[in-house]
Amino acid sequence: MTKTIVITGGLGNLGSKLCHHLLSNEDSSSAPPTTSYRIILLEHPSFINKPPPHPSATVIPCNLQDASSSAKVLEKVLPGVDTVVHFSAVNPYPNATWGESAESMDHSFNIMQLAVMHKVRRVIFASSNHVMGGYKDDTSYGPSSLTPSTEPRVGTVPLDTKTLAVSGDAKGYAAAKLAGERLAMTLASLYGDVTSFVVLRIGWCQPGLNLPCTLSAAGSPPEFLLEGEGDDGGGGVVPEQSEGDQKDEVWFKQMWLSNRDYLSYFEKAIELDVPITEPSGDVENVHRHVRKGFVLLNAMSANAGAKWNLEETEKWLGIKSEDDSLK
Repeated sequence: MTKTIVITGGLGNLGSKLCHHLLSNEDSSSAPPTTSYRIILLEHPSFINKPPPHPSATVIPCNLQDASSSAKVLEKVLPGVDTVVHFSAVNPYPNATWGESAESMDHSFNIMQLAVMHKVRRVIFASSNHVMGGYKDDTSYGPSSLTPSTEPRVGTVPLDTKTLAVSGDAKGYAAAKLAGERLAMTLASLYGDVTSFVVLRIGWCQPGLNLPCTLSAAGSPPEFLLEGEGDDGGGGVVPEQSEGDQKDEVWFKQMWLSNRDYLSYFEKAIELDVPITEPSGDVENVHRHVRKGFVLLNAMSANAGAKWNLEETEKWLGIKSEDDSLK
């Protein structure tokens, strides 16, 4: 069986890694795979400046902020597509302005509604740990206390004022992600029997090798750089850390998402069995993470002492994180 997967922000950090992984698995398999993939990468025309991460991938220019032009492009792309994986954002960093946040919301609103219109089976939305960043300094929440049903607290505010000035507080960035989550939930309640949604609140997955030793609470890219898309936490490094940065670094290291775990989570999300009717249970909780056509999960590695609870991630995806930033 061949499934067509559309990846928005397809030439960025996360999109490139996922594309390469899905297609390279086929190249390296000694036996014919039960599922093969056709990968279409959507990218803003201004950022198509390098070849695709795999020669079999197709790159299509598409400005998702423009509803009219993207609809014209996608009416030719989306029919027959199995899964849309949505990474695209105007500024994928914690220092995103509120204006950039609004434009990133446009990306999510347009691609999700078009996916429903064209009866795409599955939409996977890459949300962010920054939706829950307000719990960073709340000592009443201990290890494994933040479940996918915990009430959101958007933004991750650095303790050091100099770091805050460079990195930003992630509130605008996280608000766009939360808005995407809620739209996915609403669309699923209406159309989840045809188009289902999986939301993964991803941790810090750096470009390239993504090693724990290069994690730092301090610094953020000073301008939009496509290479760092999905680099939750920032890529710059301040040589000498303040006391505040040292405290914050624990939080950032505990939200690390290894390349191996990232790829496993997203590949499993393609096949996840999402309920097509409203599950029984705590229906009064407006933040419940499992609904008709909708599942929301934490997506970090199993970092020792982290506040993130991965029990539901393991239950729904059927896999356990294999990595820990502190080992």
